[in-house]
Amino acid sequence: MVKLVLDPPALDWQAGGPVAPDYGDVYFSKEDGLAETRAVFLQGCGLPGRWRGKPVFTVGELGFGTGLNALALWDLWRREGHASGWLHLVSVEKHPLSRDDARRALTAWPELAELGTKLADKWPPALKGAHRIRFDADRFALTVFHDEAEAALTNMEASVDAWFLDGFAPAKNEAMWSDAVFREMARLSSPGAVAATFTVAGAVRRGLQTAGFRVEKKPGHGRKRERLEAVFEGGAVAAPDPFPRTAPVEGPVAIIGGGIAGASLAHALRQRGREAVIFAEGGLASGASGAPAGMLTPRLEFADRPHVRATLAAFEYSRSLYDGLDGFYPEGVMRMAKDEADVLRLENLAGAMGDGYDFRAHWPGLWMARGGRFEPSRLVHALAGHTPVIDDRAAVFEPSSAGWGLRREDGKVLMLAAQVVHCGGARQGPLVSRYQIPMEDDPGRLLVFDATGPVPAHPVTWGGYASAAPGGILVGATHERYSDARTNEDVEAELRAGAREFVPDIHAALGPLNTVWGEARAATRDRLPVAGALPGPLYGMVWGETARGGPAPDQEVDVMERRMAALTGFGARGFAHAPLLAEALASDLCGEPSPLERAGRETLHPARFAWRTLKKNG
Repeated sequence: MVKLVLDPPALDWQAGGPVAPDYGDVYFSKEDGLAETRAVFLQGCGLPGRWRGKPVFTVGELGFGTGLNALALWDLWRREGHASGWLHLVSVEKHPLSRDDARRALTAWPELAELGTKLADKWPPALKGAHRIRFDADRFALTVFHDEAEAALTNMEASVDAWFLDGFAPAKNEAMWSDAVFREMARLSSPGAVAATFTVAGAVRRGLQTAGFRVEKKPGHGRKRERLEAVFEGGAVAAPDPFPRTAPVEGPVAIIGGGIAGASLAHALRQRGREAVIFAEGGLASGASGAPAGMLTPRLEFADRPHVRATLAAFEYSRSLYDGLDGFYPEGVMRMAKDEADVLRLENLAGAMGDGYDFRAHWPGLWMARGGRFEPSRLVHALAGHTPVIDDRAAVFEPSSAGWGLRREDGKVLMLAAQVVHCGGARQGPLVSRYQIPMEDDPGRLLVFDATGPVPAHPVTWGGYASAAPGGILVGATHERYSDARTNEDVEAELRAGAREFVPDIHAALGPLNTVWGEARAATRDRLPVAGALPGPLYGMVWGETARGGPAPDQEVDVMERRMAALTGFGARGFAHAPLLAEALASDLCGEPSPLERAGRETLHPARFAWRTLKKNG
């Protein structure tokens, strides 16, 4: 059976902390795990001195466990971190603890109680893949990869400055200490990166040395006589990549589009102190993000594939981001089965997705506890914050030494930007089509009815959906073509009929029609969003032979459009997917670790369509 979550560890709670019977090892020292962490990992990696003067410092970790190392690192950063820099911890965990077990384990360290509570409150779900957690007030970001160590590192994109090697003992967990793992560490390490570990096992020393690390034994901590410190003396050479990350850039960013994608990117950049300007013709939330209400649910797909991991992680990130914002209502969502085949699919999904997803036989359907409803305009404005918004259309983009000059059609200069990101949805279809991205408009309408009875306690979806909304009860949404000649009366009849069939109690409370809202949503041909650098005119020349089965280029060649990226194509799922993909793009622009698995990021890359065309034409 397909499983989208990892199994939790079997824990034996003994005096002093949890033990993993399957590995015959402890999560931390019973004597003083915190002191050991500080001695072996923080001091062993030369912290805090090593991060001084660096605007971004990245720590890699093998074995997230209870999060103790993360708390100790975070605590040190709070006390002695860079005044305006960012600290990233990218970690790997095969058996993620539950939130309750993490809380229980971290109570052992009262001096870290505040941070422990904050971490446990945002504890990542057991879903496979990468999970980004941000603590903006402290400029600290955590990205946990839930997978086997080698697979997780293969999917990691970062320049790591220090490594905490904290898996269970090598004799009990060989996969965490394999030569393949050390090779991936070398690929990810920045020049001069350091590594620290409690073990001095010969296989570990030899593996690190073969991967390019100079290894030295040091006095151990507590009862352990020795430990290891290592320095990376190799030089990682980037392999040519047909789906590269967006290159880092300094200077102002022009965001074209004032919907959820543009607002999410503005938010991600603002948290990093980066200058940005939003160009929103008609103002914020004037397009597809301007509906009277919306429903937040994950994309449900019964498969463990890169894009599924990425979109589920995106939903979780959005859910966490919106939590506490005015205009978001975490009521949960009921997904009703449409037929017998759908009953089986939803029952299987409940078993595959873990906590928060329960099959309810009496509906029948899937209860999604982390779903909810929202008021789009309020969320867009909250995320855009104080980012300047220009109600105008940037129609002409002229290359300049600084990046791009933006002009109106009449020639008026609007801005000089170091980077342009197209977030305009359906309005920018013709523009991004120049980059071989096949965009399709997905027009739709939704209706708000006066309520003659109780409004729904939570959204219910069946293909259509119904929820509470400002002014009454919302029922939506249609997916139409511009060639359709349906009137509002036709749409009302269709949506009332769906409500009558699937939610008769809600249908009985539908009074007169109050509001009709319609807008075109931007969708791609494969119904996945687009996020990243746009392919330039030389893309096919450089990558054509490779796409048709030939060898890759001998050296890295930059064939992407200079300082031009896109964040669009979300269809009806912009509020579920845009925030994490905006976070990923902001991470690229700021030279930070990616919050996405590499395989997932590539499935959403703008160049995927050009690559498919090259492959097909071969």
